Amino acid sequence: MAARKASAVDLVLHEIRRSILSGELPPGRPFTVPALTEQLGVSHVPVREALRQLEAQGLIVLSPSRSATVTPLDPDDLRAIYRLRITVEPELAALSAPGRTDAAIDELDGMVRATFDHVLGEAFWQPHRDFHAALIEPAASDWDRRMLTPLWDASERYTRLVFDPVEAPDSFAAHRAHAHDELVDAARSRDPERVRAAVREHLENNLSTMLARMAGLDRPSAAATVEHDATA
Repeated sequence: MAARKASAVDLVLHEIRRSILSGELPPGRPFTVPALTEQLGVSHVPVREALRQLEAQGLIVLSPSRSATVTPLDPDDLRAIYRLRITVEPELAALSAPGRTDAAIDELDGMVRATFDHVLGEAFWQPHRDFHAALIEPAASDWDRRMLTPLWDASERYTRLVFDPVEAPDSFAAHRAHAHDELVDAARSRDPERVRAAVREHLENNLSTMLARMAGLDRPSAAATVEHDATA
């Protein structure tokens, strides 16, 4: 695989996400830009940009006083999101399977390569999302896409925390590429039942992994890099 290099913003995003998952930055706890700048040993520019992106992703809430708090994560919320995704996406993928051309399958395979064989970090998420959108084509209607877009937005808040490509990028890429290769193999069969089962299993596995990680949020890790004294 190609060598990967994360930007300063990517690294700051990674450290803050890891601290949220470890419980060192629990929901509701305030922290400030100057404290993070000092704790992480970087300038205020990547910290501010990272916090801006985290707010856009729904992971934190910024205040005018240059402080931020972690948005609560709710397992029931995540289950509800995935209940809807599991109801809709496997069926649309199955309906799309028989008419998928060789070129369309090659495009899916190319999306996996583009997502996992190049630079990881924030650049990972859009091609990953494009791949899952392509899986439900051409069966998806405009209404399907309108309904799934907010579900993907909501679930990405959780997947960005748990499936972090900055930490151990090579092993992350190999493991996740394999999981998505299985979806391409199912699509290549053009068997609606196989495709339906593969997409459903993929989503169910992701949900189980995220719920397991969230269950450990109340067990702080000594390895987290943003410590309690980084708070305001």
